[in-house]
Amino acid sequence: MDSFDTANQLSQMLRGLTPQLQHLQKTVYFALKNSDKEDYLLSTILDVIKDKQLDTNVKSNIFQFMELLIHDSFNQSRYNLSYVQGLKENLPSIVSQVTVNKSNLHNTYFSLCNISKCFKVDCKEYVENFHSNLLSPNDLESIDKNEDFVESELTDDEPLILSWKILLQRKRQSQYDRAKLLKHTEAVDEIVDEEQIFTIRDKSNPKAPNLLSKRSILARMEDDREAHKRSKENLWMVNRDQAKGNFVTEDEFIEHYWNRFQPLNEEENKEFLTSLQDLNESVKYSYKDKY
Repeated sequence: MDSFDTANQLSQMLRGLTPQLQHLQKTVYFALKNSDKEDYLLSTILDVIKDKQLDTNVKSNIFQFMELLIHDSFNQSRYNLSYVQGLKENLPSIVSQVTVNKSNLHNTYFSLCNISKCFKVDCKEYVENFHSNLLSPNDLESIDKNEDFVESELTDDEPLILSWKILLQRKRQSQYDRAKLLKHTEAVDEIVDEEQIFTIRDKSNPKAPNLLSKRSILARMEDDREAHKRSKENLWMVNRDQAKGNFVTEDEFIEHYWNRFQPLNEEENKEFLTSLQDLNESVKYSYKDKY
């Protein structure tokens, strides 16, 4: 398969990407397997995520794909850090594209945390800020005046740090828009059925071009469930470097705790076996079938 066909196939895979881990890993494997064509494939990834016609859900899925791509490229030496530097340099523009719609903020946050760990960048300050109130006194004053949010100019030499700043600014904008909506929009007190929920806001408003349709919202809910499940799975992942041998094996673990206590003498051993026998008898009689 030549470079053009490979790039075209990757583009199709990215445009149909779902948040399911198996689907993400399959696409990551395809990109790494064709890492010799990195120049073509990296451009394809960037072109797809910058496509203004692409659904915001899919852009969020592509960013999760990038997170896994960076992680696997770091941890598998045979790929020689493919895509890592190219994705890092373009990370600010990628985050800007993904977070155009504020519904992607949470997934982008989790992916940025994992990418920061790969590059060994301390992001504790940004993590704390992400979970705090980012509105300044000037923001509150602008909200009272019902003024539109004004983005600050962000600069930084480190692409990853700049990406965090962009994410925090989008989070601040989200808090600003919510506070403004609560202050200057009348609440709907009566019971509203499902069909009316999706027609409350005026989708023809040019100041709100990124409102999601009912189908997009339901798809986002399903994608968030998948992403949440994957984040929980990551909490239980244990990375053991067998080449370096810098981990405790199961046998070493058992040996350690076995030797923490002194050996039993004959009387203690007999008492222990008697207690164990009593326990076995109790378990045996707990079954309906005595045999």
